Amino acid sequence: MTIISSKVVRPMATVALGAVLLMPSMRGVAQAEGQDVTVTISKLDISHGVGVEPVDQYDLTANFNNTESSEGSKCDKADSPVSGFVVSLQEGACGSVSAAVTETIPALHKIGTGKYKFEGITKEGATVDATLTKLTTPAGSCGNWHLVMDATPVDLSTVRTNPVATSVTLPDGSTGCLSATALIDR
Repeated sequence: MTIISSKVVRPMATVALGAVLLMPSMRGVAQAEGQDVTVTISKLDISHGVGVEPVDQYDLTANFNNTESSEGSKCDKADSPVSGFVVSLQEGACGSVSAAVTETIPALHKIGTGKYKFEGITKEGATVDATLTKLTTPAGSCGNWHLVMDATPVDLSTVRTNPVATSVTLPDGSTGCLSATALIDR
């Protein structure tokens, strides 16, 4: 049996507490691990319009890393978001039972080295402008991506308070969710 001295435990506890205190809040960067996709959000702005839904808009800036952890980090072409992906927002934490607002982004076209774009109408009827940039892929990953996206008009009438569960689902069904704090314009 190993006994750990209190001289070791106290500094470790101080480091752990410091790490928690340094975690970003409000509109800063937030991160969570999904089963296969890690989502990091630096911006989520929701604007509620006036009139008959759908009249709302959201702007999202996020990174996501596809680890394929449930598949032993085995990568294949079906894992690539370039052939399309889904972004979902719903009021509450990840796993919430509230209604989700979903936008299906179809295949993106190449606009530069490691950079892809979609501008058009989703199958849900929203006008979306999405730019996807391939980032350096870390070891044990199937791809690391930066997404800048805006969608309008959407019906976000069920998303009025924080947190906002924000999910990214890839074509092969790999998904990740983050309970984010959004700037919500009422």
